[in-house]
Amino acid sequence: MTARTEQSRALVTAAMDALAKGDSRPFYEAWADDIAWRPMTVGVWGKVHHGRKAARDALFVPLREQYATTYTNAPERIFADGDFVFVECQGAVTLKSGKPYNNTYCFVIQMKDGKMVEVREYLDSALSEAVLEPFPE
Repeated sequence: MTARTEQSRALVTAAMDALAKGDSRPFYEAWADDIAWRPMTVGVWGKVHHGRKAARDALFVPLREQYATTYTNAPERIFADGDFVFVECQGAVTLKSGKPYNNTYCFVIQMKDGKMVEVREYLDSALSEAVLEPFPE
């Protein structure tokens, strides 16, 4: 294992361990200012978000407004190779509608200089469309 691989794995593991406990700050702080957040789906949930502030404001703030409980996302497996980290994880939250939103994800994270520069988010988009309120365009 290279030092770069271990550094990438350690940073993402720490961020995911905090997210599993409901603390999203380390995950957000690991994003580069010019991050590209790419949901690997089409439709309402397939919009690519460029930039840390844009991804937060256009995607994550509106999502959090739908949550009735603290969102957690627990890693099941984390693999790393150089600047790439692959995370299989399980999200869990109850929405204000009373519905559970417990989605399964695979994040393919590209790192550069100790920051996440791209996250490709694979998820169950049918579940997202079924239980989440779509955002205004």
